[in-house]
Amino acid sequence: MSLARHIDELIGQEATFAAFRIPGEDAVAYLQHDVALGAVESKLHSFVLAPFEHAGSAPLCIRADEVLRLNGASAAASGKHVPASTGNNTLREGMDRSTYRAAVARAVEAIQRGEASKVVLARTLRIGLQTTTPGALFEAAATMLPNAFVALVRTERYCLWLGASPERLVQFHQGTVEVDSLAGTLPSASAPTEAQAWGDKEREEQAWVTRMVLDTLARAGVQNIQTHGPLVKQAGPVAHLHTRITGSAKDLDPLELARMLHPTPAVGGTPSDAALSLIHTLEPRPRSLYAGYWGPHDAQHTQLFVNLRCMELFPGEALLHVGAGITGDSDPDAECEEVERKAATWTRMIHALHSGG
Repeated sequence: MSLARHIDELIGQEATFAAFRIPGEDAVAYLQHDVALGAVESKLHSFVLAPFEHAGSAPLCIRADEVLRLNGASAAASGKHVPASTGNNTLREGMDRSTYRAAVARAVEAIQRGEASKVVLARTLRIGLQTTTPGALFEAAATMLPNAFVALVRTERYCLWLGASPERLVQFHQGTVEVDSLAGTLPSASAPTEAQAWGDKEREEQAWVTRMVLDTLARAGVQNIQTHGPLVKQAGPVAHLHTRITGSAKDLDPLELARMLHPTPAVGGTPSDAALSLIHTLEPRPRSLYAGYWGPHDAQHTQLFVNLRCMELFPGEALLHVGAGITGDSDPDAECEEVERKAATWTRMIHALHSGG
């Protein structure tokens, strides 16, 4: 059975599941036999789900009551599960280009008044899926985006989400901690191959995230902290500046570290409280799972990724979520173009699948 068909069958069964592909590994699915998401238990295999706004509450998870190997050779899901309902998500769109441009201009003015240094503004685009199925999209992303964490999740609470993220929030394995600092965006075709050749705006955005991560790791008691980069990381139609930060820690709770790191300046802004206030003022809809974090977790190994380049899936349509970092030097038209380039990660793939390319 193909990877796409595996996933589409799970969706057809209205199962509660998380299918995902970590870069360099085969795709798997964690299948839960009931619909209620519960608190994360470190001793159990689970898939963590943390929305963008979850301050004061612990993230929820999908338990791995069954682990399905989605490599084309595994059998269909065994055992019983309770179907998830279709939920109450609606096709509530965000801003069109002109409205987003106006929001960016307002953010620039607020930053120039000293209300914040940076704010990340999201735009939600309604797109048609044509004949493309969610399973086919997952399979295509796993093939065409080998360096991305690709995940498709269906739950009663959040309904159906698909993402392909280039950014790891935190990895913890055998006392080793690893965090990505990913910020600053340029078109892949014109991005310099050396980080030092990028513009001041992009390098400053990257430096803000790196400083915040280093400070957070130090407060969490991480030792032997080292930075690797910044380097240039390609992510489909765009490129980013990327610094990998590593360290060591004993008895570290990776979920607590994720809580301390989130939201980084790469998805919220800086200072955090001021940036979040601007987001609430300027964005017309809640972000839900967009720019939160998700990924597999157990007692031995945790890999959590920022949920970027993601969309909510509906029959024949999707709401695609993308964002851009706004500073006092931002040009509203350029920021509009940046979010549309990021959206092209999915829109080009949908077009290629529909046309048979």
